[in-house]
Amino acid sequence: MSPVRLPAGAVVEIAAPAKINLGLLVGPLRSDGFHEIFSPMLPVTLADLVTARPAPQGAGLAVECEIAPGGDNLAAGAVRELERRLERTFDVRLHIVKRVPAAAGLGGGSSDAAAALEAVERLFGLELPLRLRYEVAGAVGSDVPFFLWPGPQLAMGRGTVLKEIALPEPLHVVIALPGLAVATADAYRWFGESRGSRRTALAERRAFVERTQTLLAALGAARRPRDLSAVVANDLEEPVVARHPVIGELKDRLRGAGAFAAAMSGSGSSVFGLFARAASAQRALAALAPTPAVYVTDLQPRDVGAPRDRATPRQATAPHTRSTRRDAASRRGDHPAK
Repeated sequence: MSPVRLPAGAVVEIAAPAKINLGLLVGPLRSDGFHEIFSPMLPVTLADLVTARPAPQGAGLAVECEIAPGGDNLAAGAVRELERRLERTFDVRLHIVKRVPAAAGLGGGSSDAAAALEAVERLFGLELPLRLRYEVAGAVGSDVPFFLWPGPQLAMGRGTVLKEIALPEPLHVVIALPGLAVATADAYRWFGESRGSRRTALAERRAFVERTQTLLAALGAARRPRDLSAVVANDLEEPVVARHPVIGELKDRLRGAGAFAAAMSGSGSSVFGLFARAASAQRALAALAPTPAVYVTDLQPRDVGAPRDRATPRQATAPHTRSTRRDAASRRGDHPAK
């Protein structure tokens, strides 16, 4: 395939939002080594910035990032996977400005990977099929497909089976950062050790299914933000807090500062609190000091079903919130993953 000639100064900038797991149920171990999960996830306004620019012909891929530069970055993995599937290479330079803390359960690296995939698609005018985009994302990491779609979603399977959900608005969220890193693999290993072999595989699966049905019913019954209290819970929290008590202390401080619900996000270490009003959330920030914390809002679009316009490479662009083109099926709420 002949190289694409891009206009001089072409650049694409995409905001890569963090996420929180409003709830996280962890089920049996799958044959692929991952646990089954059931998790309503919400993108929030804390975001990295991913910029893509063309590199000189033959230069290949370069990733600049203060946290994980070079080929070890998940964003690099997304581009490499796309190259493998398309049987071509991209001369592109990715620059990632990190604002989402790493190893905090906020999905920053996964969001960067999804943003890099879309940035390369935009920059080179690829118009990737929805299923290919999803498959590339899923090959890079379990959380990456979530970030290809706007708004809250229910993550199932190993996290790559996604269904759009509507949540009561508005949501005001404070995310507290204890200043320690928790590896996802460690969190799941501690979870497995804490459960031991108390149940048979069949009993464990039945119990998991019952709990998912209870959570789904709570989601469906939520009419006000406060109703989400019945959804907020994290199976990984107890074993992680046992090793890092400061996480549990932050959860208690958020509740004491007025949060109507609080939990650890994902595999940790961040902790979030949900507040009824923006003013309450802002007061909680002061109450948490000197612990670093950030106030964020949700990114749920007002018109969940409406497709968003795809930007094209141009001389200079302002930062975008990520937008992903959808076909008629996805506008009805159908994911390629379903």
